[in-house]
Amino acid sequence: MLPYDRVRALLRRHDAPFTGDAPADYDWTAAEERFGRLLDAARERFGPAARAEHGQDVSSYGAVVVPAEDAGTEGPLEVPMSNYGPFVAAWPLVGPAPAREETPGAEVLDRLDGVCAALDCVHVPVELLQEECDGAVDLYGDKAFAAFLETLDEDSPFLAPSEGDEEEDEEAVPLRWMDRYFAHV
Repeated sequence: MLPYDRVRALLRRHDAPFTGDAPADYDWTAAEERFGRLLDAARERFGPAARAEHGQDVSSYGAVVVPAEDAGTEGPLEVPMSNYGPFVAAWPLVGPAPAREETPGAEVLDRLDGVCAALDCVHVPVELLQEECDGAVDLYGDKAFAAFLETLDEDSPFLAPSEGDEEEDEEAVPLRWMDRYFAHV
């Protein structure tokens, strides 16, 4: 496994201000081939029950899902592949949401590192994905909106309060590398 500082540097390098499902120059054919090889490797290791799942409007190409009994994890093992950069992660699914704070065992992670090396991918550990994203992307639009507001004259009708406007006390949830590379909707 690559050292965390090297993986962080790769995450930052592949980050870009575009927030769609994939970059404009994304090679869908290469991604399909790489994902197929990831699925083949999972089936070779865990058996034919490993399956592919594809989401919609997310920053990951898809995920290979391995039943818990085959993966030896508490819940099914999910191995998503990002559309932004050559990144792959792994976590067990427990209950209705991924147990991202949980990690698969060392044997699974070692095998994943080997598969990633063969596919020219980088395995990003879950612990690192939980860190706050300090890259270029602002999925929530706060930076872009703030920059827009700075361009307005203080008398702009856009800045005038509307009837019923109330100050929101909600604290912004920080964007994590997980959100950026594997969960953007």
